[in-house]
Amino acid sequence: MLLRLLCFLVLALPFNLPAAEWAALHSLLPKGTQLSYMVVDPGKDKVIAQSQQSVLRTPASIQKLLTATAAKLYLGEQFRYRSTIEGQPGNIKGRQYRGDLRFRFSGDPSLSRADIGNMLKQLKRLGINKIKGNLLLNQGHFSGYQWSEGQAWNDLGVCYSAPASAIIVNKNCVLGNLSGNAEHAGKARVFIPSYEPLSISSDVSVVTQQQRREQFCALNLTRNSHNNYHLWGCMVARKQPLALAFAVNDPFAYAQQIIAAELASLNISLSGKIILDNSYAPAEHVLVSHQSPLLDELLRIMMKESDNLIADSLFKTLGGAYFQRPGNFSNGARAVKLVLNKHGINLENAYLADGSGLSRHNLMSAELLMAVLSYVYKNDPQLKLLSSFAVAGVDGTLKHYRAMHGELFTGRVIAKTGSMKGVSNLLGVASSSQGERLFVLIVNAYNLPATSASGAEKANKYLFQQAFFKNLLEG
Repeated sequence: MLLRLLCFLVLALPFNLPAAEWAALHSLLPKGTQLSYMVVDPGKDKVIAQSQQSVLRTPASIQKLLTATAAKLYLGEQFRYRSTIEGQPGNIKGRQYRGDLRFRFSGDPSLSRADIGNMLKQLKRLGINKIKGNLLLNQGHFSGYQWSEGQAWNDLGVCYSAPASAIIVNKNCVLGNLSGNAEHAGKARVFIPSYEPLSISSDVSVVTQQQRREQFCALNLTRNSHNNYHLWGCMVARKQPLALAFAVNDPFAYAQQIIAAELASLNISLSGKIILDNSYAPAEHVLVSHQSPLLDELLRIMMKESDNLIADSLFKTLGGAYFQRPGNFSNGARAVKLVLNKHGINLENAYLADGSGLSRHNLMSAELLMAVLSYVYKNDPQLKLLSSFAVAGVDGTLKHYRAMHGELFTGRVIAKTGSMKGVSNLLGVASSSQGERLFVLIVNAYNLPATSASGAEKANKYLFQQAFFKNLLEG
């Protein structure tokens, strides 16, 4: 009954509310929710509505807008990642390469096993069937931690938190599944493709919903060294296998085994070893090279699909390029602020821990995010970033966004989403009946007691967002 009443109130609201009355919508959110927003008419450069706009909050993935803007401004639209195999042409003698070869990784988030195979095929075409030395896998392009400070430790085993190392192959992610159904009660069975160089053991019990509640059990993952993983706990019986996506814990070991397998498949022998190389120096005597797609294509994936690995790799790449040294999260943060400041965007006391928004240390305000969004909007003919935003009801993270179902929203809102536990943020452009509107909406500390949340309460967040955007579109 309460849910039906709330829905009626949302639909009955006069959606041409003056700015002072937007606060009437706040009651649709659960008690204790932290809310900030700004709505701007870019044609008149006028603030239509705002609330708590200067308060620093957790931005989550809407922070990717900063990474995208700084990358486009500093790296440029012709930017591509470049991976190389380096050596001395004079060392190729009698179908042998005499000495060490260097495989230099650049943090390319698009580099695949197939790409590595093609690079090694090119090496063979140069007349190399044997390497009489070592193969050095260079990761000197980046330094420091592979994960940003402030990321949740228990998220590090899943692919949306894959490590942003200079060595990236197949997005540093391995797909598998876990099978457990009522007909085969007992232990679940884990599967990963045989060609993936990971070791995953399992001790997962298959239980009923009631047993899981009574035993307070869940599906857990332990990450061990050298890409060894262990699944334990319990899962509820199900007909279809549960899809799993494991983040590679040791990118070097993963790439090392993939390259060894690809060398063997091409009958290229290696007398030495595949060794990790941390040296930082410009590439010299490139024998083979591979380039990523252009920056605009990487940004399209990053923004529409909210790809964290692309964002954090670009963040580190910015730091490295700006300061001419190995990139890391620290100099990446400094570089983003300096690049944006040169274009009149002062991020003041915002705190940037990474480029993806995964870190809980990140702090941004609606006001600061609106400054970036306004700049992007006004300079879109040059930046061409708005086309990378997800489109409501059409693609990306907004294709099935619950608060934007229906003809009213489809195609009329483009946005970057930002979600994590207790966080549901959006920023973008809405095509209203009065013209285009820029908006930044930050919802933090959204939480409901697990034992008492009714259907009506669970719908509150979406009812608020529906009311917010309906007002935006029709007001």
